[in-house]
Amino acid sequence: MDESTYRQVLGQFLNDYWGAFHEVVEAQSVNPHMMAESLFDALVMAHERFVAARGGADPALGRLGHLWFHVADRRKDTLDAPFTAREVAHAREQFETIYDELMAAGKPFSEAGRDVASQARHGTPRWPLRADAVS
Repeated sequence: MDESTYRQVLGQFLNDYWGAFHEVVEAQSVNPHMMAESLFDALVMAHERFVAARGGADPALGRLGHLWFHVADRRKDTLDAPFTAREVAHAREQFETIYDELMAAGKPFSEAGRDVASQARHGTPRWPLRADAVS
């Protein structure tokens, strides 16, 4: 992997996939009793894009895919059902694992990794969740 590819993959992870999850959690912090279908759908689509980009072999990606499937199945019975605290914690663990793996793989490009992370609109899975990603 070269630096340009690394920047693209890390940027896709932080801004697209992690960002979609962050948006769901942020919205749920405002209204904890529901999760908008559009936000959940955007998260699932971001997952599919990232799996395609990574080749789908990552165990943490598989665990996230299983979680999204479980949540989608539950939402068939209860429309707009939000994530449970346990689901959020589990998802965060998986996102942290993927982030750590990406940072380890990008050691030769550590400055590029720090640059991409510092510009990520929603931060990283290792940083505290931001209450408002716009500020």
